[in-house]
Amino acid sequence: MNDEDEILLCIECAKDIRLKKLIQIINTKGFCTCCGNTKYIIDIYSNEFIQMTKALIRYHYSEWDYNEHWGGNGYTSLFYEDDNVFFNKQNFKDNEVYDELIDRIACFEVYEDYDKGVSIFAGYYEGEQNPLLQSIKSSLDYSIIEIEDKLKNENYFKFEEKIIQILSEYSEICKSKIEKNSEFYRARIGYADSKRSILGGGFEGEIIFQPYSNSEMGAPPPNLAGFGRINRAGVSYLYCASDKYTAISEIRPHPGDIVSIGKFIANKELFIFDVTETQFLKFYHNDESLYKFKKLNTFTELMQKVIPPSERQAYNITQLIADCARKLKFDGILFPSSVGNGENLVVFNPEYMNYTYENAEIVEIKEVKYEYFKRQCTKDISEIQ
Repeated sequence: MNDEDEILLCIECAKDIRLKKLIQIINTKGFCTCCGNTKYIIDIYSNEFIQMTKALIRYHYSEWDYNEHWGGNGYTSLFYEDDNVFFNKQNFKDNEVYDELIDRIACFEVYEDYDKGVSIFAGYYEGEQNPLLQSIKSSLDYSIIEIEDKLKNENYFKFEEKIIQILSEYSEICKSKIEKNSEFYRARIGYADSKRSILGGGFEGEIIFQPYSNSEMGAPPPNLAGFGRINRAGVSYLYCASDKYTAISEIRPHPGDIVSIGKFIANKELFIFDVTETQFLKFYHNDESLYKFKKLNTFTELMQKVIPPSERQAYNITQLIADCARKLKFDGILFPSSVGNGENLVVFNPEYMNYTYENAEIVEIKEVKYEYFKRQCTKDISEIQ
């Protein structure tokens, strides 16, 4: 492959959900140079790809992770890590094509004007080193995190005005329309009834299950509504997922559990406060926009934060965000799932969604997989300075 040869990357060779969504929005089909298939593609020399790639480095990694002056191995090394978050390397025709792609990324401009593009190094100002760049996903807005901490000891309504003010800054950007007749899914452990079938000759056949349906699959009445990520106890919202797998994942079943799955359809046009990964596409173009993304990303990170059952008081902040979104006349909230690959939709008025028996299913959980990473530990905590 010559240096001047065009490289087109397809949606299947992209790995990060934000890059996939960008390729989806560009909506151009063509021949993928990387895998040889005809899919939706992006030109790697387009400004969209250049700025998105650098923005994703900034999103996932802090500068000290890759800056060679601070112990890193260079930002191109990030594309070769075992948990590479950028591209599906196994899709590429061969290593040579992948290496060529990374070599060309290495030629991208690393310093850009604040309002013109994305820089991946902090650089210097008047001879002094600027503070190293912290990853966007870990650089949360202090004013929101401070409220989260204060909610442990203070009433939520003291902070409604502040959260409404912040949400209002993004209300037009994050207003997402759910079209009438859009489909979402709910799952519930258990089933309404079961009966073993009888085969010819009196032999027993399989057990046939009747899934939960209608009100059994819908939102609980207020008197039965417990404490949730978005709702306070005694408040009934309808939690849905964009796909069946995410719906199942959200109820955290165990192997051997029988699960009912139901479909819900929007009976009217809904306006939702959207904090999914799609919002990144409105901010990735330059450093100035990425800075403005900080508060919105804080809401996203809080919404999708994995919370153990023993620490559900951490839902105080997400419940407050939902309260304020409702006061801003939104019909619900759309946010990334913390356990599945899809998205969660919470509708404040359950009557806006109708259950349909179409595609009702019963599934049995075969296995549950866990991902983990090591945390630092010590035999004696008193030794820590």
